[in-house]
Amino acid sequence: MTRMWRLARIGMAALGLGVAGAGRLAADLADDVAQVSVEAAGGVKAHAALRSFKAEGVTVLGGKEVEFILYAARPRSVRIETLGEKTSLVRAYDGVHAPWKKDDPTKPPRRLGRQEEHDFLLESDFDQPLYDYKARKISLDYAGEAQLDGRPCLKLLATVRFTDVMTLYIDDETHLLVRRDREERRGGKTVRLETHYSDFKKVAGVRLPRRIRNLADGVLLHETRVKDYDANPNLPADFFSPPVRDWPRD
Repeated sequence: MTRMWRLARIGMAALGLGVAGAGRLAADLADDVAQVSVEAAGGVKAHAALRSFKAEGVTVLGGKEVEFILYAARPRSVRIETLGEKTSLVRAYDGVHAPWKKDDPTKPPRRLGRQEEHDFLLESDFDQPLYDYKARKISLDYAGEAQLDGRPCLKLLATVRFTDVMTLYIDDETHLLVRRDREERRGGKTVRLETHYSDFKKVAGVRLPRRIRNLADGVLLHETRVKDYDANPNLPADFFSPPVRDWPRD
């Protein structure tokens, strides 16, 4: 998909399509960009075949490296085991019950705090937002072009399950999703949260990032470095579920 082709499509909006026509064009162009990006990341068949993965690495926070093991599975199951010097923290979500965490083997699991739970649920989708997005209740609109560190990118607006709005940046050369922005109200003010993806590696044919940087209003919060991925590991049926009965549902 060349820049000239994109500009020709966008220029149609100026030829009397009107508001409704321009809206349809933005959605159609966003769909085209999504298809090209998914293909660049490995294609539909490879995405469908990758049902789960295990990732090991470190998160750099405040100058310290914290080891982690992350398990994720389609459609929205995730389990993160953070390995500390004295104890470990497990946080998990099975797509059905409310997320839970456990940091003391002698005590029962606890529910996450409100903001932590919201963020955890938002990050729980196994698939990137452009794959099979319509079936996952994600709407896309084309939002123009931008420069990221001197690289031209396309911008898409994504509305997830009718509530959360994100701006997605697609690299114009690789066609990969390289950044995702969203805004949140925290401490009485609106904060822009950025997630940057880079250093992609093929995992069972799907390109996944090995470096993920999270920023708030341009200030680095933490950086995740994935050392290795394991595709479609064998996991117990209840691996993501709360380890107690009668846990509240999502």
